[in-house]
Amino acid sequence: MNINQQQVQILPIQNQQLVGDKGGLAAFLLLDFTVTPEWDLDLQQIQGTNQLDLCQTLFIDASQAGADFQAFVPGSQQIIVAKAGTQGYYNVICPNPIKMQFTCAGGQVRVHVLNVAIPGMVWPTT
Repeated sequence: MNINQQQVQILPIQNQQLVGDKGGLAAFLLLDFTVTPEWDLDLQQIQGTNQLDLCQTLFIDASQAGADFQAFVPGSQQIIVAKAGTQGYYNVICPNPIKMQFTCAGGQVRVHVLNVAIPGMVWPTT
């Protein structure tokens, strides 16, 4: 199922190394995997209106996930797996336009698409 770009929130973030004319930004996504096991993200429209310029990091909150969460970046063939019950920052290789596929067997996952590089780190939430 495609993510409706009209429902994507763009949030300002603080970081020592700002990226782009607008500084650090994050696109917030709430993915409900009780509705569908897969969500497709294509931020070409958002990038075309200069709201977000690139993606270097994903913050994934899988604390409410029913199973492990997977993010796939088709442009780089990168696969990120976040274990259920964890939160963390994941560095990504994501060419423009930003396109990703998210899968999980159930629950809800919060994802922030960040245009700044944040060192990778994962921690349990349980």
